[in-house]
Amino acid sequence: MPLKNLREMPWIGERPVLDVANTVVVGAGHAGDDVDLLAEPDLMASWREKVCDRELADLPMEDLAELRAPVRVALDAAARQAPLPGPARARLNALAARAPVTFRVDDAGRLTEQEAGGSVAAAVARQALVLAAGPEQARLRRCPAPSCGMFFLARRRDQAWCSIGCGNRARAARRSEQCAD
Repeated sequence: MPLKNLREMPWIGERPVLDVANTVVVGAGHAGDDVDLLAEPDLMASWREKVCDRELADLPMEDLAELRAPVRVALDAAARQAPLPGPARARLNALAARAPVTFRVDDAGRLTEQEAGGSVAAAVARQALVLAAGPEQARLRRCPAPSCGMFFLARRRDQAWCSIGCGNRARAARRSEQCAD
């Protein structure tokens, strides 16, 4: 079933780095091809509406495509528990260097880290590095459901799919395969 809109994509608006990475829907096209949201004007407009970070949503298409490439490579490697490929790592490191960070101690005495300006691309690159090599890497997954392939952060250790809909689709596909055998 071809992708027509973004209503069923709960991961959009969760984190800017995932918003950028998830602009490709694996196998959701007419012939099972990937759907590139940056290449589909209606889907891109819908994506821009759902993204919470307005600066990210307003990035020119070329800038989004340039940012997306190393982000997807890094998250894909991290989701497979593989080392980050050198070119993607170098590009993200260079972009992230433009995202200054400050530290604060809040009223409860906890140390917090806060972005201190810089471009949205720099902030997204920094988030990609943190996801790919930081403590949340173990939670990073790529949804194996048919017509998905989205990156997400698992909320449970045994969470396999990004959404309930994807879990239902994957189970239905598995039943169809078993019946065909």
